[in-house]
Amino acid sequence: MAIWTIVSLNSPRRRKSGAGKLPPGPVPFPIIGNLLNLGNKPHESLANLAKIHGPVMTLELGCVTTVVITSATMAKEVLQKKDQSFCNRTIPDALRAHNHNQLSVVWLPASTKWRTLRKMGVGV
Repeated sequence: MAIWTIVSLNSPRRRKSGAGKLPPGPVPFPIIGNLLNLGNKPHESLANLAKIHGPVMTLELGCVTTVVITSATMAKEVLQKKDQSFCNRTIPDALRAHNHNQLSVVWLPASTKWRTLRKMGVGV
């Protein structure tokens, strides 16, 4: 019964219900996600997965949903043309619990506060 509960709580269908539309990807295993798909040579494994699922795919790395881009043209689109949509990173719960994420330039989202603190740190 305990194993069934863990599997049902970690099922991809349950997690992705509110996540919006994500690109296709391999079916993840419960708890570990697609970590086994990466193997000993992740760069080769990602190239093989791209042949099956396309240049943009979704991987579950443990509990973290990750969108992987394997095409140079798609990477240019994301990193240059749509950079503001993708520039923020996931903040670990341990930092968020005590608001440490608000005290460091590393964890701040791209904003006027981030730009001001960055300029002070760089000395521009």
